[in-house]
Amino acid sequence: MLKLGHDALGLLDLFHQPRTVGQALTLLSPRLKGPRAAQEALATVVSLHQAGLLRTDATAGFSNQPFPKGGYDAAFVHIAMLDDPVRKAAFQQAVRETVREGDIVLDLGTGSGILAITAAQAGARKVYAVEPAGMVHLAQRIAERNGVADRIEFIPGWSPQLELPERADVLLTDIVGNEALDMQIWETVQDARRRLMTDTPRLVPGWLTSFATLTRIPDDVLDKHRVTQAHLARWKEMFGIDFGPMAESDSRRSIGFYERPETVQTWEFLSKPTELYQVDLHQDLIRPLETQCTLTADRAGEANAIVVHFEAQLGPNATLSTAPWLGCARSHWYTAVWALPEPVEITTGQELAYTYSYFGDGTSRLEPVGSR
Repeated sequence: MLKLGHDALGLLDLFHQPRTVGQALTLLSPRLKGPRAAQEALATVVSLHQAGLLRTDATAGFSNQPFPKGGYDAAFVHIAMLDDPVRKAAFQQAVRETVREGDIVLDLGTGSGILAITAAQAGARKVYAVEPAGMVHLAQRIAERNGVADRIEFIPGWSPQLELPERADVLLTDIVGNEALDMQIWETVQDARRRLMTDTPRLVPGWLTSFATLTRIPDDVLDKHRVTQAHLARWKEMFGIDFGPMAESDSRRSIGFYERPETVQTWEFLSKPTELYQVDLHQDLIRPLETQCTLTADRAGEANAIVVHFEAQLGPNATLSTAPWLGCARSHWYTAVWALPEPVEITTGQELAYTYSYFGDGTSRLEPVGSR
């Protein structure tokens, strides 16, 4: 068991960015009342270092921990992103269309450094590349290998704590989730626009438009996400326990999950994609964002789910669509799916209305109009 002083958590927070011990103790000094407290804090630094929680050298390499434990330091994540035949190429095109000679560029969530390096190659005078994961050190080595490290400053940390010596002209970020807002891109971009950007920043992406499509999920897929009578009967026989309340609770609401696009594209679609919402990242966050969408069936069938995808306007001509019918086994993204509370038998031309709510902080809900 590791025994640490009272200031261990504060020190770990301070050393999230590279600092000398003296700098950290100075920042911590308002909390250190007397020489004994300072001695204890210094002893805690030594203990953290001995335990391997603090290092004196920045490790430039992938984590040896499996994903997801290895997080964004795992090779798995970056192989998937760079192997995607569409996504990063579209972002690269947008960077080349947007960055001008002499620009100051801010890249949030730089990851492998691909967008920061592309911006430097496109003529940026300075690129601030921010990344909370240890991957930031490997990204710096990649920039050095490509001859642009002199114009990129790699910054370990989170953007809400970021301060820059100058305001940026261009903001780049690929923190777009499987559902467009679920990685909090709107909140992150709003904060950066207010504190870190010029008055008329160029954003990549600039707009996100989400679409909804009625579908029928195959029973074997739906059974992985919604408790059915077959589940209850099987579990009663296996365990001798009635789990009925699970199904009773489950049937009252839509359930969201993610599925691979190459799987979703094999499902039966019962309507055309219809706009669910559009977000202009140049504008401030609306919380909650609530919209209604009416879907018109273009064929008869049993609708038991809604598939949601988005289109991102990345640059003047560069766009990215996560429509499942455009995806493949190498696509980095998953498709957002909402299983409806109850299946609905529909006829051609029938209209069904749904409410989408985004509550902020990456959470959302999609329900039939009138549902609670």
